[in-house]
Amino acid sequence: MSTDAARPPLPYRRRAWLLGVGFPVLVSAAAWGLVAAWSPRLPEFVALHWGPGGVVDRVGSVAELVTTTGVLGGAGVVVLGVLSLVVGRTALTRRMVLGLASGSAVLFAGMLVTMVGIQVDAPDATAAASPDLGLTLTVAAAVLVGVAAGALAGPDPDLPATDPLPASAPHTPLTATERAVWVRTVGPSSTLVRRGGVLLAVYIGFSAWLAVVAQSWFVAAVMLAVLPVMLTMLVWQVRVDSGGLTARGSLGWPRHHVPATEVVLAGTRQVSPFGEFGGWGLRVTPDGTVGVVVRAAAPSRSSAPAAGGSW
Repeated sequence: MSTDAARPPLPYRRRAWLLGVGFPVLVSAAAWGLVAAWSPRLPEFVALHWGPGGVVDRVGSVAELVTTTGVLGGAGVVVLGVLSLVVGRTALTRRMVLGLASGSAVLFAGMLVTMVGIQVDAPDATAAASPDLGLTLTVAAAVLVGVAAGALAGPDPDLPATDPLPASAPHTPLTATERAVWVRTVGPSSTLVRRGGVLLAVYIGFSAWLAVVAQSWFVAAVMLAVLPVMLTMLVWQVRVDSGGLTARGSLGWPRHHVPATEVVLAGTRQVSPFGEFGGWGLRVTPDGTVGVVVRAAAPSRSSAPAAGGSW
């Protein structure tokens, strides 16, 4: 389902600057300030990697320790900062982008501080403690900050449609006591479910094996933490009623709502998952169009999309 009306300007610009640019830059700068203050207290060679049982198995220079995390964190601040200022016409995309911008800044800053902080005043690299606890707390803090930033991103402003209803628009006569409600649950095809189930089992087994080999529960926690988020994007419930159109993920989140007051005309069309949205699941195109794409299928005879939609 798509709208052809001119797109409104991005709302909540101050929040975009604060949560998408200002906060990430401040957190990153604070982390690097700590690293700079600690650097004279680090051994000449520091731990770069920990093997089974938290034993240091690779050492190197301080530059090697901070370069990878610093580059990834800096790239994230720049890319997500730009996205925060150019996308986000809907509450769903705005919350996701600002949540990612703030949360990822905390994640990379926390990783940097943890990896350096545990080696301050250490006699040599082999004396560095395992970073598992610090990294786990970092991930938890990043998730909490990301959720908080998303909650503060702001709801959708009221943008009632002003165009007249086209004469060709279909109508469903209703009496004063009748209501029209359309509800459908959509998900991937049975073939994709079978293949995905096999891949899921392999992924879980690999995560468990890797955690046992590395003797690190942090490894398994990080690898398995992404699964609930991925799975909730695969099955959606779509509801159309007098209030508008609402699409919810299988766990009730994410949720995207298009009020009926903002809709002039609704229709159906087939979408190309890769051609138009770059893949499946919850997608956002550069122009701000939100797509819930779960399969590539022939157009449905129903009055609402059976395989996916874009707004």
